[in-house]
Amino acid sequence: MVEAPRRADGEPQLVLLHGAGLGRASWDAVVERIPGFVRAVALDLPGHNGVPGVVYDHEVVPRIAEYVAEHLAALGVHRPHVVGHALGGAVALELARRVPVAAVTALCSVGFRAMGHASLCVAKTRAMLRLVSAFAPRTRARLLDRPWVRRLVLGSLSARPAALSTAVADVASMVGSDLRALARYAGRYRFRAPEVGDTTPVNLVWAAQDQVVPPGDAVRASRVLPGARHLVVPGSGHLVMRDDPDGTAAVIHACHLRLLRGKRWRTTGSA
Repeated sequence: MVEAPRRADGEPQLVLLHGAGLGRASWDAVVERIPGFVRAVALDLPGHNGVPGVVYDHEVVPRIAEYVAEHLAALGVHRPHVVGHALGGAVALELARRVPVAAVTALCSVGFRAMGHASLCVAKTRAMLRLVSAFAPRTRARLLDRPWVRRLVLGSLSARPAALSTAVADVASMVGSDLRALARYAGRYRFRAPEVGDTTPVNLVWAAQDQVVPPGDAVRASRVLPGARHLVVPGSGHLVMRDDPDGTAAVIHACHLRLLRGKRWRTTGSA
């Protein structure tokens, strides 16, 4: 769990949900660039870093949202601003259907893509995992020291894979996670809850060079969540927090400040 210093009472806490195959550590470089939240909590989702998996079927995303809701209640986290990446973005949106949240910011969220594209992404992910899991960890680490190998393994996930200093750790996390099962079912998931946009501020953030969740998915997302606010991180691929931690932190910070301004305006207006 990653926790930032307390700033002021009464402000929404920040909850961070990682993408499939990663883990809470994927947010570290982003959290350290976001100034002064009340509390920032990053969770490991089921099937990652030793957390037991769930039943993997077509209900896997709502099931993980239930898991998150239970754990936030146990931690005493109420009405947070929930930020999720990829699978975590879809879980954040499903979470907003189940418990009160102050806002949702979903980065490169699955759930809005065409089924044909989703199937292609699942196939690529499973092929990549089969390739890298065939090597022992030390051999894999030596191979990933080479820029051309990083481009081969992570080229569909990152806009600048050769420069990724976290490549060894990220690939190890993917191999050790339930990514293959998650990719199979989360890849088929489609978000169908327009009522979330009517009750909760929703920010949908897209990465300009994302090959997994292309910015074109914003078209369907606009139909499903017509009240959502759309933002783009330029020059980044699907692993947006790796490609551009500064830009990712800036977008999250801007969304949170917008939430705080809206809350203070409502409080002042109701006085």
